[in-house]
Amino acid sequence: DLVRIETRSQILFSFLSVGWGILSDIDIESEGLRALGEPRYVLWSLARIIGLKSYSGKVYYLPADATITPFEKKYEPLRSKSKVDLPSEVLLETTDTRQRLDSWYSAASRRSAYFSTTGSSYQSTNESAGEEPRMYGPASQLPCITAALPSNWKCLAGRFIMVHASYQTHIGTDLFVAPQSKLNDGLIWLLVIHASASRSQVVQFLLRLSSGSHINSNGWDDIIKIFPVRAFRIEPEVNEAPGYMTVDGEVVEYGPIQAEIFPGLIKVMVP
Repeated sequence: DLVRIETRSQILFSFLSVGWGILSDIDIESEGLRALGEPRYVLWSLARIIGLKSYSGKVYYLPADATITPFEKKYEPLRSKSKVDLPSEVLLETTDTRQRLDSWYSAASRRSAYFSTTGSSYQSTNESAGEEPRMYGPASQLPCITAALPSNWKCLAGRFIMVHASYQTHIGTDLFVAPQSKLNDGLIWLLVIHASASRSQVVQFLLRLSSGSHINSNGWDDIIKIFPVRAFRIEPEVNEAPGYMTVDGEVVEYGPIQAEIFPGLIKVMVP
């Protein structure tokens, strides 16, 4: 499975996770200690526990048992010489306002990526001289990031210590984040820690990540939860100090971000 990620400034594809909150903060802020190796995460985890942060915002999600309704908007027939102003949410994604920037694209892998994609509708494009060609991925079935979501989506609003979406069991050698995740299951596992969690609960959560026992811990169900979804959107509060948002461990623009899963989009070959 691959997950299509959209922010206000880019579109990319992800194979691992999307993070907002403490795990992303630890990952990015500990970069200065990279020479220490993996112990850097332990040291910075202690720092983040002492100075525990929470972030205000809304988390919208499409439950796993729901289906994505393709976004449609109908318009009246045009009369001759009519002038029409289309809203931004219906602009083609190939326009400058919403370019599709493919995260697995590279000049060397363009041809191999095309032929290794199941049922591929990808096309490499020959653009004008001086511009690199781009590969165009499958079209989104979601409204654009500035548009309202359908009524079958659910919403969590408040303050969060962490929201982390994973589509693999592990996001690190000792981070068994989503024990129930399977290859090609068509699911995103959304892990949420509400700001009401105490420091001791966050410590226990981090200690249990390596074994996957952070799930269904006694008395934590209302504070720390994980559940499967088909798509999600995170809208952080813009009027407070920003944290970090990451896709596959790399920083992306802090702000609204949405994602949807495309099951079986690529093939993985192993010896």
